[in-house]
Amino acid sequence: MTLAKHWKFNKDEDIVLSNLKGLCHSNPAVGLIPSEKVIYNLNSDTSKKVTLISGGGAGHEPLHGGFVGENLLDAAVSGAIFASPSTKQIMAAVKTKSNKDKGTLIIVKNYTGDVLHFGLVVERAKSEGYNIDILPVSDDVAVGRRQNEMVGRRGLAGTALIHKVLGASSSDGSDLKSIAELGHLVNDNLVTIGASLDRTSVPGKAGEEVEFTGPDEAELGLGIHNEPGHKMSPIPNIDDLVKDMFNKLLSPEDKDRHYVDFDLKNDEYILVINNIGGTSSFELYAIAEHVVSNLPLSKRPKRILISDFVTSLNSPGFSITLLNLSNIAKSNSKYSESKVLGYLDLPTDAPGWKPKSFDAKQWSNESKYIDSPMIHEQRVTSSLKMDSGLFEKALTSALQKLLKAEPDITHYDTLVGDGDCGETLAKGANAILDALKNDKSFKDNLSDPASTLSTITEIVEDNMGGTSGGIYSIFLTALVKHIQDAQEITTEALGKAFHGALYDGLFKYTKARTGGRTLVDTLQPFVDSFSKFGNVQEAVKAAKKGCEATKDLQAKFGRASYVSDEEFKDGEIPDPGAIGLLAIIEGYAEALSK
Repeated sequence: MTLAKHWKFNKDEDIVLSNLKGLCHSNPAVGLIPSEKVIYNLNSDTSKKVTLISGGGAGHEPLHGGFVGENLLDAAVSGAIFASPSTKQIMAAVKTKSNKDKGTLIIVKNYTGDVLHFGLVVERAKSEGYNIDILPVSDDVAVGRRQNEMVGRRGLAGTALIHKVLGASSSDGSDLKSIAELGHLVNDNLVTIGASLDRTSVPGKAGEEVEFTGPDEAELGLGIHNEPGHKMSPIPNIDDLVKDMFNKLLSPEDKDRHYVDFDLKNDEYILVINNIGGTSSFELYAIAEHVVSNLPLSKRPKRILISDFVTSLNSPGFSITLLNLSNIAKSNSKYSESKVLGYLDLPTDAPGWKPKSFDAKQWSNESKYIDSPMIHEQRVTSSLKMDSGLFEKALTSALQKLLKAEPDITHYDTLVGDGDCGETLAKGANAILDALKNDKSFKDNLSDPASTLSTITEIVEDNMGGTSGGIYSIFLTALVKHIQDAQEITTEALGKAFHGALYDGLFKYTKARTGGRTLVDTLQPFVDSFSKFGNVQEAVKAAKKGCEATKDLQAKFGRASYVSDEEFKDGEIPDPGAIGLLAIIEGYAEALSK
């Protein structure tokens, strides 16, 4: 996978410092020591509470600076990208916020550089009379005991949970010993594993075209500093991947990587789904559904937190974290499940902590899904009659011709639109064909034009999204109304109904007219000709002429209106929507002519 390109920053710019200054612009409650890259909480009174400080290399935002705020961190110090800050920087954070008597807890991810630099500061601070301690976070299950006996497990997304729980514990007046004790309990019951389609690209190094994974390859168990994981090829189905991740998080068979015991039937726990950096919100919530659906634990999580907590710049992946609340409560009755959850739920103004604080009672509610589809309370009917056999043949012919044209429609829309027009029309066509085949109620009422068109409108509404779906639905809905007003099904009555559906219906909701390079360039000439002369074949010719004319038109509506003139290739590309509607009209007319 080609690494992402970056915005061009100034040659000598310190991008980490720019990032911290930008963070300060969004958070009036924090201050910055630019020379030491320390973010600190302006409002926290550390003369009355234990100070919480964290930090490490940049590139994991919103960690660490984004978590400075009420009921969270008092200060955070940033190194360069993926590099630990210096002892001088860390000491600046300690001396800015720490109270020697109340005490300070430093929280770091378990990486060699961080542990050494922050640990050295802890020892120096102790020699100066500070009451201070350090907590390395290590929640990764991808690193086995034998693999890295000296360093141990890495700190991943579980770090954010420890920040939040201990930050709230500090705010309620707990002493340093109690906070550190709770921190170790949480850390001992955390497990995390990540998966990604690729590792990350570092600002300033975008020119180095290094590909970590192949086109059908992903990684499981990678680190957040471009440390390699286990290659997976081909890329697994999302459910298979999630099940594999849970197996590695929970399976007691792997003694080398089994760090936390879980009673799958009885334990209470917290679930965190973390965006490693390059996963869109749309994809992350879709992934979350698959994660929750494949949970191997019997009980629903007490909390489900979904956001970007600990990232690796733009790495396109996600991680799953589990915190066993029951184990914590068993180890120390002082920290009951409700106590830890209360710390987690306590509101904060830190901009990086995005989960909303809900009342605990709301979390106890099971999610409710409405399974019954929205349908009309009463089927539209009329006393009008038509030849149901002829209509079914004509409709089938129209839809089949549309499906045959779908590849061309998709091709044209890919060039001048967003590429979904053909797919949208095909979904509607296939849904109507399926109803003709399998919906007995629909088939039984084909002789009633109002009922038939009403049902087709419902199908279109349910299966066709986007602009095309809206236009077809409005026109068909208006057509049903005007058909109901007819006394009988004649050419004149149909022409009048089509005219009313277009001019008194659709045109009230869109400014698209002939000449705008839309499907209206096919529809309006057809309706005008048919309503005026009552000749289907002549109306089809008018529709075809209008469709062909779109090759030379400049788009005035829809996404195509934002495409530059050069993309239209000098009259070679017709409007995709106009092509689709013409296929329907021609297919219907061909069946009638036979």
